[in-house]
Amino acid sequence: MLSFVFLDQGKKTSTNPIASIFAWTRGLDHRAKLDQNKDLHKFCASLEKACIETVESGKMTKDLAGCIHGLKNVKEGDYLNTMDFLEAVTESLKQQLSK
Repeated sequence: MLSFVFLDQGKKTSTNPIASIFAWTRGLDHRAKLDQNKDLHKFCASLEKACIETVESGKMTKDLAGCIHGLKNVKEGDYLNTMDFLEAVTESLKQQLSK
């Protein structure tokens, strides 16, 4: 709720979208299996891998940076806001899909 209020006020947030992304990819991947849709399966696997590789490369949201540094020790440069994180995942996804 607080993230919505911040966004509504034009403020940046650092909300972790990975759980939502994985919920969608797992549902879509199940649909891909039912329909034998290899392209959709590849997209789902690539998006999940892009999320993981983005975090492993050090690009993450504030909550994940808090797991590494401790929430009290997290500095602004340790994490990305939500939109910048999604852009980083998008770039990684483009690389995954081009393979």
